[in-house]
This record gives sequence, structure tokens and C-alpha cells, in this order.
Amino acid sequence: MIASSVYGGSICLRCRLRLLRQYTHPSQVSSRTFRLHSTFRPFSTESSAPIDHDLLPEVNSEASSSKDRPQYRDHGDGKKRGGVKRLALLKPKRRLSRNRILTEDAQSIDSDMLGKPASVIIMRDGGIYRRKNIPIHSNDAEGELNNRNTDIEALLDSQRTPLVAEEVRKNIHSLKPKTETVLSEREFRKLQALLIGGFLNTQLSDYLDHHRRPVPFESKSDVKSTIGRGDWIKHITPWAPLGSQSIIPEEIDPSLYGYISDSATPKEKLAVRIMRECWYLSIGELDTGLGETRVIVQSSEFLLLMRGTQRWMSVMGQICLDPGEKIEAFRDQKMLRFVTSKPKVAILVKELYDTIKQITSKTFAMSLVARKPIHEAYLEEVGRITNTHVRRKQNPNQLQVTWIELKTRAAQGLTRLENLSEVVFRLLFTTFTPQPGTTTNLYVTGLDDKAAGRFVADAVSREKLGWKDRMGQWARYMLPLASEGNRLAMKSTLKRLTLPVEPHAEASVFDEHKEFLPNTQFPSHPIKWAESYQVSTKAGFGYLLHENDPLTSPPPLLDLPTTNHLRAFAPVSPHPLHLARLEAKNDEAAHALIQTKSVVVVHFWPERTSKAKREHSTLLAPRLELHLAILGYEVKGIKSLHAIKQTHITDVMLPASPVDIRFMQEQYCELQGDATEFAAWQPLADFLKPARLDLARGKFDMPPRQKFPIPKRLFSSSDANIRSIDGDPSTDPNELISTPYMFAGLEIRRSVSMPYEGFQLTYASVDAEQAGGHKTEVSLEPGFGDGTLVSEIDTSKLHDDFLATCERFARTDSLWSGNLATRRDL
Repeated sequence: MIASSVYGGSICLRCRLRLLRQYTHPSQVSSRTFRLHSTFRPFSTESSAPIDHDLLPEVNSEASSSKDRPQYRDHGDGKKRGGVKRLALLKPKRRLSRNRILTEDAQSIDSDMLGKPASVIIMRDGGIYRRKNIPIHSNDAEGELNNRNTDIEALLDSQRTPLVAEEVRKNIHSLKPKTETVLSEREFRKLQALLIGGFLNTQLSDYLDHHRRPVPFESKSDVKSTIGRGDWIKHITPWAPLGSQSIIPEEIDPSLYGYISDSATPKEKLAVRIMRECWYLSIGELDTGLGETRVIVQSSEFLLLMRGTQRWMSVMGQICLDPGEKIEAFRDQKMLRFVTSKPKVAILVKELYDTIKQITSKTFAMSLVARKPIHEAYLEEVGRITNTHVRRKQNPNQLQVTWIELKTRAAQGLTRLENLSEVVFRLLFTTFTPQPGTTTNLYVTGLDDKAAGRFVADAVSREKLGWKDRMGQWARYMLPLASEGNRLAMKSTLKRLTLPVEPHAEASVFDEHKEFLPNTQFPSHPIKWAESYQVSTKAGFGYLLHENDPLTSPPPLLDLPTTNHLRAFAPVSPHPLHLARLEAKNDEAAHALIQTKSVVVVHFWPERTSKAKREHSTLLAPRLELHLAILGYEVKGIKSLHAIKQTHITDVMLPASPVDIRFMQEQYCELQGDATEFAAWQPLADFLKPARLDLARGKFDMPPRQKFPIPKRLFSSSDANIRSIDGDPSTDPNELISTPYMFAGLEIRRSVSMPYEGFQLTYASVDAEQAGGHKTEVSLEPGFGDGTLVSEIDTSKLHDDFLATCERFARTDSLWSGNLATRRDL
């Protein structure tokens, strides 16, 4: 039986001719009406002899003249068969012999045969057989078709009209399994054979192309492999079994890998592609092993996934993958490759989608962090440091920060702490904005007219610089080293510092008698700001580096102090063995206690505000430094809080010496009180309570801003760039003004101090988060005095002695060199 929906091209010629005969010669028998006499039976029911159905009309006509009456057959015993009288329709049998009709009849004889009445069969002559033509009732078209000779070739040509493409696609789609997507090897190959044998290449190709159109079949919406698709994904390949291979070659279609052989025909490939790409069918035997799926992600999303420690890949590798499974990233192609079992692909794609959904963006004006446009390289670097993506928007004055917001952040109540956009803002602000209240100057000493020095490129100090300075190229101006005796004999030529040099003093403890802050909007607290200022002076030793990029080479040496050429300071420390030798030879160290100190220094800068509000600001707020005492990896309490009114930095170039000197002087006012009272002070309590300081892991989460009450006398004249106060300040110098501050970073300092020629020599290890790096430094400070009161100290002599000691320390080769002769002396 040939189905009506099968395309004619797939039927052989013999069967098509049989169909054509049915179309051109309708059944005449079915259109005739027969009126058989009730006494006759059809020939085909009891006769085994052949008979032509054309005899039936004549027979019916002859039988119609006889009377219709019921007859009963008696079996001679007077009883009716079956115990009841049955009405039998006697239909004589008729035969056709040599064009004559013979009617069969029975006649009984008066004798028995085998104990029963006997009878004979008599064939009576019914006359000559004559065919009788009966007209067929049909419409005009059918009659005209029957009256003319049939042209087989014309009929074949009329049947060659191709079926509608939509009907062919529906026929192909009807072969798709309704519910199952995983088939056995035998079922998969059987379905593949049906597609190959039942349809042409063009039909299969048309179905494959139509499947990719915007209007798909209804069942496509139920495809499970589209879990998590969105604008963030460019392309995803179906899971393909690896078999014995470690990777699927690039030139092979992943959807066909493992399902066809290398010698497969194009039609076999079309059939398998329909089953794999349109119907998402797979072979169960192949799904049990490892396979791969490739996901190509948009550039911005992929960049965020690859930032830092690649957190998403690390977490998924720990909780989802078994031995042998892995997630690989190809940065040049923006692609992720999952080598897993098939059930895990949907899980990984969904987790990836959930992570991408956590992407958050924030925009701020570039003018708030820098006076000039920031180069793209700096934006990329700060994005790398903070695991974000920083870029300019269409408006060049707008910066957009994009990052992945962790789900655990809100769950752990960390919303009051810095988010990554605020971290980016802080790093850009503290890098491209001058430090508040800070002045710098530079001069060169120890250089005669005959000296011929040059700039030497620096290659060892990059890790000691800030994140921005690490991106540049630097050089130090140096002279050929003279003998140490000649340099030590030189008279000191260091210039006087801007601020007086005072002995270094530890933080004072507030009196037990509690004072309260009168006439302020803050609650009463047993602490207050000191009435007088203090000056701290510190001399650091290292290399003064000058920018040495190809486009910005340093100017001539004599022009350096006046051209304000960009420079950086890289601290350098002597080898610890040299410091140990100093301790052994120092008589003061034998009678003094070596001090160790570990603190966390938290920096605050006055918060930046808009230009409209800055126009009303007439005062510049001081920057703040909060010192937290630590023991090991635990914060013990608040040590001090300094309001730094002004900072002076003096850089001294010593081209003939191993190192240069940087003097840093700070004029500050200290908040008086002990650790318990500091902890109870509301501004510090509001800032430190939500803060998270994990010293062991090096993770620090701090609130982005905080307000502090600052006396008006600590403010200085404004430069119209930094916000100081709101409104007009009063004339009372001790009036507390609520000043908003932003968190500007922190550093962990672990130091050890000892006396050196009447001063304090400090060796410190400094960790300044990921943006500042790690460095060690050596510094000299006025301290470890002989007990003389500060009022009795000759500050002028102290100033000169301090400068001379610093210069000798910088010019001593044995401290800064690592030659073997010096080590043998130990």
C-alpha cells in the first residue's frame, strides 16, 4: 500500500503506472447496481469455476421474470433442518461453456446410495451468452478522459510537478521523535537511513536552512541546550564526544564529530546535521564519556571573567568538576572550553549565565578624579588591579566602571563597604589628584662643574613604585663613584628644611579627667583635639627617578628643579647584615631597648565635590591618618588619629652617592585620648564597626566615606579643588565643622627601631594593598634623646646635626654595597 503523502519521485515506474490506471479507468463494477432475484446466490460464493462479471446483468434480467417465492427443502424425514422451518433462497448455479450458458439443476432418483436417497445433477441449456454494455454515469471530464486514448507520457509529465516545499519540510519533521532526545546506536542509524533514502539532498538542505530562520518549528522552543542563552553569548557548540582524542580539531564541525566517518557523503552529513542541530538527538553510548562544549562570550563579559584570579573558573572547578574534567579559557578567541560529561554542560552554562547576570555598572565624571583626560592604558591597568572594566562612554568626560557583583556581598551585609566602582574612583583620585596640603621641591648637591654624569635607566625598582608609576620608564642621574674617603670629607651642602626639626615623640595619653566638646552638634565624648601642632621629620633613602619615556626624556640637569618634570621615589634599604653590624658597633644600641611596632595606617582625604559647591568653599580641610595597633594578624585597638595640616617634601639628588634622600615633614594635630575612649567616639565607631580587616589573607573592606568633626583652626586656605566645609564657617577657631572624608587607602607597617648617632634608625616593611605593592625602607628620625626636655633643645643645632647624619648615612658605601670584603669583616 502506497501512502498518499509520499512524494512521487520516490515511487518506482511500475507502481506509478498502476496508479495511473486507477486514475484513468474508474471501477465500472462499483458503479453498477445489481438487482438479484431472491432465489439466486452470487457466483463467487459457491462456485469454484471462473466466471466473467459481465454475465451478471443478463442473469439478473432473466431471473426477474420468475416468481419470487420462498421454498423449503425437505430431507425426507418430515423434519426441517435445525428443528425449525427455514426459508432458503434457491439460487441456481450457472456455468459458461463455449459461449453458452448452462444452468445447474438437481433431480432425485428412486434409489438409495450408501443408505441415503440418491440424486443427480442436470445441466440445462440456457442459451447463447451475449455481452450487454451498460453506460457508466460520470461527469463530462471523466467521460472525455475515458473516450480518448490515454497518453502515458503526458500523464507522467503532468505528475512531475514538485511538491510544495512546506509539505516536504512537514514530512521530514514528522520523522522527529516526539519526546526522546537520546537514542540507541541502532535507532539513531535507522532514523538516519530513513532521511537518506526518503528525501533528496536539496530537500534536506532546505529543511536545515529553514530551521535556522527566525520562525522555527513549535518543538524548537523546548530545546534544552538553549539554557541560559542571551546577548552575552556569541556562539555555543553542542556537546560533542571526544572519544580517544583530547581535543576536537578546529576544521571539524563539533556537532558531527563522533557521529559520521571521514568518508561520509554530503547527504549523510546533511541527515546527521538535521538530527543533531535541528532535533538535538544524540547517541546514548557516546554520551557516557567525556566531551567538549565551546562557548564564545562577548568581549566585555569575557574580560570580567578573566580578571584577577578567574574566580568563576576556580569555583566551578572545585564544586562541579571531577578528575579529568576541566574548564579552559582562550583569551584571543574570547572562548571557554568545557571538557565534561554531557549532563554537566547545562549546569555550567546556567552558572555562567547567573554570573553574567550579576554584572553591574556605574558612571562618574572624569573631572572628579583628574584635571586632564586619563590615558586608556591607565584605565586598563586600574581595571586589571580591581577586577573591573573601566572605559570612556560616548561622552569623553564620563567613565563607566563594570564589574561582577558577588552574590555573597549582600548576603553578608557588606553593602555599606566599598564596591568596586568606589575602589576604582579612589585609585584614580589619589593617583591623578595632588595630595591635599602638600608641597614638593627638588635640588641637586655634591656636584662640581667638571663632573660629567648621565641618566641611567632603572631596572630594579619597578615593584616598589605605585601602580601608575610601574607602567612608566624611569632613570636616575648618576656620576662615576669616587672614593668613599673623598666623599665623606666633603662638607655638607644640604639646604635647610621648610619646617623645624623636632625630636620624635610617642603619642601622648589624654588626662584621666574627662573633658567634653562644648557647643557642638556631636554628643559629648571624653576626647579632644590637641591645642598645639607637632612636626614630624623623616629622611628616607632610595633612588630619585625621573620619567624617561621615549617621548618625555628628562631635561638637562640644571633645568630639573624648575621644570617640574615627573619623578618618583623608590626606597632602598641596606642588607640586614649591614644593619646588624651597625647594632654591634653602636654603643647606644647596647644600652637601649630595640623597639618593634606594627600598625595599620588608614588614610582619609577630604571628599571631592562638584564645581558648583567648590565655588562656595574658602577653606581646605586637613587630611587624616588613623593608626591601628596590631599584634600578629589581630587588630588590638586605635593608637592615634592625626589631622595633617600641611606636608613638605624635599627631594635631594646625590649623583655621586649610592642613594638619594627624600625628607618628609608633616605638621599635624593629634586627637587626644586612650584606646577605649577612641573606640567609643562615634565617628570612629561608625567607620570601624562595619569594616573588615583580614590581615592574614590581606583582604580589607572599608566604608567609602565618613564624616569627622574638625576644628576650624586646622583648616587652611582652599585651592578651589577640594571640598572643605559646607557653608560659611564661624569665626571661632575651635568650632567643630562636620567634614566629609573619603577613604583613601591603607598600608600595614611593621618596623624595628634602634639608635644611630643620637637619632632613630627604622627598618620597616610596608604593604600598601595591591595598588601600592610591597617595599622595605630605611629611615632616620629625630629621637632616642638623652632625656633633655624639648624646651631646652637647641632646634637649630638639632636640625644641622640631623642633616649631616643623613648625608653621611647616604654616602657610606659599606651600607649600600654587597661586596664580599664587607661580609668577611662580619
